[in-house]
This record gives sequence, C-alpha cells and structure tokens, in this order.
Amino acid sequence: MFKYFKKIINWREIDLGDEKKNEEFYKSLRELITILFAVVLGVGLSQLKEYKGTYDLVILIIAYTAVILSWWGWHYGIIKGPRETNALNYLIDFFLLVLYWLLINKRAPLFLVLLMYCIMFLLYYLWELIRKDPLHLLKKARKLNLYFLLIFIVMFISYLFWEVREPGVGKNWCYIVALFVIIITYRISICRLYSAKKSDTSFPSIPKEDMEKTLIEKAKAVAMNARVHLSGFRVGAAILSDTGKIYVGCNVEFDNYSNTIHAEENALSSMIADGDKCPVSIVVFTFDDKLWFPCGMCRQSLFELGGKDLKVITCNEKGCEIKTMGELLPGGFHL
Repeated sequence: MFKYFKKIINWREIDLGDEKKNEEFYKSLRELITILFAVVLGVGLSQLKEYKGTYDLVILIIAYTAVILSWWGWHYGIIKGPRETNALNYLIDFFLLVLYWLLINKRAPLFLVLLMYCIMFLLYYLWELIRKDPLHLLKKARKLNLYFLLIFIVMFISYLFWEVREPGVGKNWCYIVALFVIIITYRISICRLYSAKKSDTSFPSIPKEDMEKTLIEKAKAVAMNARVHLSGFRVGAAILSDTGKIYVGCNVEFDNYSNTIHAEENALSSMIADGDKCPVSIVVFTFDDKLWFPCGMCRQSLFELGGKDLKVITCNEKGCEIKTMGELLPGGFHL
C-alpha cells in the first residue's frame, strides 16, 4: 500500500525541466496561498460582530489564533525546512484554507469543532509526509504532527463519550481551555524543531561520517561485480537519493565497447526505476592508484538529476576526494 502511495507522490512532483522555472512556479503558488490566507482572515473578521456570548467568542478567538499561527508557521516551515515541490502539498494547503474558513464560521456544536481540529492535524501530517526530505529533516516534524493528531482524536472520542453520559455546557470549558493550550504548545514545539541548527548534509538518524562510510563500502563492494573483460578497470558507484535510499551500480563492458554501461549511470538507472528522482550524493570507487571523477557523459547525467550542489566523492583504497557537480561541470547543459 505504501509503495503505491509513494508512486502517487512521486508522480505529482512538480518538475518543469528547469530549476529556475521550477522556483518561479513555486513562488507563484506560495503567493497564491498567501493571498487566500488573507482572504480567509479578512472575510472572517465579520464574525467578530456576530458571535453569541462569551463561549462563542472564545471559540472564535481560538480559531483565529490557530489560523494566524498556521499562516506564520507555513512561511516559517518553508524557510527553515525543505521546499514544497509537490502538487499534492498545494492541494492540501487549499483544503486547509477551506477548513480554516469553517473553523471561523462554524463554531457549534463543540464535537464538530473538535472533529475539524482532528482533520486539521491529519492534513498537517500528510503535508509533511509528502514534502521531499533529502536529509531526514522532517522525520521529527511528522512524528510531532502524528502525536498531536492522536491527542485530538482522544479528545474528540472522550467528548462524545462524556456528552452521551452527561449532556451540558459546563464541561465544554475544559475542552476549550485544553484546545487553546494544545494549539499554542504545538506551534512552540514545531517552531523549536525547525529552529534547531542543522548541517546541510547531516543525518540525525545516521551520522554524516557513517553515511559516507556506508556509501564507500557499497561502492567498493559493487565494483567487484563489474564486467570488465576488456579494460580490467573496475568502477563501483553508490548513490544516496533525497529519500534516504541508496542505489548501486557497476560498469558493464561489451565486446563492441559502445554498449558499455558506466557505473554512475547504472546506479542512476536503478534509482529512477525505483521511483526516486533526485540524488544528493554519489561515491565512485575504483582500484586504481589515481582518483577518478565521473567522465563527461556521467557528469551531465548527474548534473541534470542532482544539480550543482550534488556531492561527488571519488575513492580508491588509499583515500577520497570530494567535489560538487558545480565544480566538476560549471557550465552544465540544460534545455
């Protein structure tokens, strides 16, 4: 089931074939979401004249607090975290805006309000789940959203149970106070999470040194499988994708040489075939005394898929050297 879900996510990834065009498109979508946020809040101001009593006013204030903090948190999350590059992210943004409008305009009965907050945190979780996470930066954010979603589900079920046994308005204040505290606590928690200092290549679950060591070991191991009956020059490649998965490939020679498959492109093919699209680092291993970076053809392929920031590590049994694709191919070709 998760495999099909992943394919759907990858299928809806926005890619116009040019990084500059992609960024301009993302910017336009973010501006549209910002405008819609302003519309929801602006139109919702009319409710300040239509509330009925203190109880209704407090629920309205909580709704406004949730929406304003969400607006701020949405921008903060994009600045601090990975970008929204999937059409499904923006679809969820739209559903959230509809939900925010309902929270401001539909404030009774309370069980319906609690249900809408459950749906809100479910959408938060899906939003983080869909975003591309090259360095596992969103793992804690997803867990946090899931944790608060479970809290709201428990609140919703307990309210229904309590309402059946003891109908009345008095107990509603307990839930309203809890609702406000949880909304504020969540925003403080998610802010601290995104504010945590992170390295551009750090893996919280796998230390940087261990990850590079793993890539080197896999590249060296797969190099032993190379078919090199013509040259005897074994090459192994291990690619780390933006989803945290590792793909390997070795060079495969054929008698006419022109059909030879390079290790880097072999690994890239495995990555694409599995549904991933973006490499973040690659290790190339040879048994030669000299360190060899990928050839020109492979550099172009790596540049197209990984961009100028793709880290390229070349290794042999004596040591390693690291460069970026921007250094290896400063004039990379893009149609």
